[in-house]
Amino acid sequence: MSDSHTLTRIVHLQVASPHRAEFEAYVAQKIRIVAEQAGCLSVQWLRAQDGSYFTYSQWENEDFLEDYRQSATFAEIWATLKAWFDAPARAWSCHLITEHPCSV
Repeated sequence: MSDSHTLTRIVHLQVASPHRAEFEAYVAQKIRIVAEQAGCLSVQWLRAQDGSYFTYSQWENEDFLEDYRQSATFAEIWATLKAWFDAPARAWSCHLITEHPCSV
């Protein structure tokens, strides 16, 4: 996935401690729906050691990401997730500059 048009979207989410189990259960149900969106190449949800979360998704290009962000699916998922945040989400859209596989 080193195509310069491929877009990587990284989103940092801080979820209030009492809602983390509920958040994780909801994400487990919805991640496949996100992955099935047109132009989505991959999607991962990550938990950091401090208990915050990240989404890491790759899209064929920015148009596909924007189409998803304007969809009813995104609106429903985001509204549910946002209710559990204890800080505003932060997001970055990035293009790969270079990659090199690690030795095994």
